[in-house]
Amino acid sequence: MIIYLGSYTDGTHPNGLKVLNLDEATGKMSVIAEYPVSNALYQDLSPDGRTLFSCTGEGLAAFRVNGDRLLKIDEIKVGSCVCHIAVMPKARRVVFADYLGGFAGDASIDDEGRFGVVVCHQHTGTGPNLPRQDKAHCHQAMPAPDGKSYCVVDLGTDEIVTYPEGRKFKTLPPGAGPRHLLFHPNGRLAFLVYELGNLVSSLRWVAKEGFSIIDTLPTLAVPAKKESPSLAAAIRFTPDMKRIVVSNRGENSLAAYDYDEKSGKISFKARTLLTGSWPRDFIFVTDTLALVAMERTGEVHALRYNPESGEFTAVSTLNALFRPVALTKFQTAKKFFK
Repeated sequence: MIIYLGSYTDGTHPNGLKVLNLDEATGKMSVIAEYPVSNALYQDLSPDGRTLFSCTGEGLAAFRVNGDRLLKIDEIKVGSCVCHIAVMPKARRVVFADYLGGFAGDASIDDEGRFGVVVCHQHTGTGPNLPRQDKAHCHQAMPAPDGKSYCVVDLGTDEIVTYPEGRKFKTLPPGAGPRHLLFHPNGRLAFLVYELGNLVSSLRWVAKEGFSIIDTLPTLAVPAKKESPSLAAAIRFTPDMKRIVVSNRGENSLAAYDYDEKSGKISFKARTLLTGSWPRDFIFVTDTLALVAMERTGEVHALRYNPESGEFTAVSTLNALFRPVALTKFQTAKKFFK
């Protein structure tokens, strides 16, 4: 199994994008290729699996997938800290978020994966949680269920903004700093993780009206303290779509929650404490195998997931990495909203 790993870079670690080989039976991983992509903080694949798009710190890059190797097609500069990228369902556009610049946008792409027209939307404003909310900080750009619009999660202003309409939804509570949004395939339910407040919410989404909050729960076992801060990071569905899982940096855990698809109510299921430090991103690669990137200790853990208990058990670790942050599984086709 092929896995793409995105990492931060510096002068002695220039190769921010790596290709991993994963043995599904044992969880053992190895690096089989790496590429000089600066601060490759997030990646996404085209629906046909032929093109991998990556953040490059200041911009976007496109690579042709050729077996277990990547061939760069195009690269453009769009900002100062591009932290998230996603492919729109029809693969004619990618959407992105720039954290330091406080803006988000979209770029058209042609049949070969080359970038075309870029449209940017600058955000303004602040939040009460200083210094992190000193200005707008766009953290994610996510396609909406209608396949035409996309939602930008702004940590700095406590907002989700839907484009191209520019419709704003104020998240609650103030200062919680929303980070990542996740839509259910039914197109009506969504989940939002708040980085600064260490919270997770379920939301109702209606195309013409936007979002409304249904339920909110903490992601930590006990509230974080100033001397030992914790920051929620990634949010994913389990493969059976019955749960959501959130990673917590500081507490260094994965927290699993059940949810009711009709009501949207969420309930805590299980918490797994991890070895290593700062679990940034994680993905499920099979029904019972997950990978988690431990940024500060330079590791990727392979974890066996128990659907009955909602807990994870470590089975293997890839060590000696520099600040790994993003994980993407190679696949030849993607499922989109109904």
